[in-house]
Amino acid sequence: MKAQVKGTAVLGTIRFIKETFGDEGLARARSLLSPEDQQRLDDTILSSAWYPVSFLLALMKAAKKEFGAQMPDIITQIGRASADYAHTTVYKLVFKIGSPQWIISKASVIFSSFYDVGQMVVTESGPGFANVEMRDFGEPAPEFCERIAGWIVRTFELSGAKDIRLPQVKCACKGDKVCRFEGTWK
Repeated sequence: MKAQVKGTAVLGTIRFIKETFGDEGLARARSLLSPEDQQRLDDTILSSAWYPVSFLLALMKAAKKEFGAQMPDIITQIGRASADYAHTTVYKLVFKIGSPQWIISKASVIFSSFYDVGQMVVTESGPGFANVEMRDFGEPAPEFCERIAGWIVRTFELSGAKDIRLPQVKCACKGDKVCRFEGTWK
């Protein structure tokens, strides 16, 4: 079975592209998709439905190909925006009352609410630091890691963290068994 992603993540990506590059920008990214993914994009995307992760990755790759020259960190920005969009919905209270330490402790639950395969595991954490691994994700891709990193950093910012560093020290796309981020903040 192919990895699936919740429609919320797809809708967040579409929203970012439209808000940043307009309807024309979305049309330009759409033109780079396969006919099957173009049809998915044209259909009504439901936030609660499941879609192939390959569709989300194709959409992010199309945005990067079309707009990467003017926004080299576009995938990271999509991840940051997805945290902002969540901040205005049900997770708003979580960000308000949760410290970065508490938020990261909920990472596995949040991750599994968006993806039906893989795990996000906090391997070590303490005041001002956390090491996070993504494991067993069926379709690793550098864009996915960039998106997750942007989401983590922005989530920390929204929960009050400052001076955040989040180097990725391992990546499944480079032959490692896991994707590992080592985060620090003040």
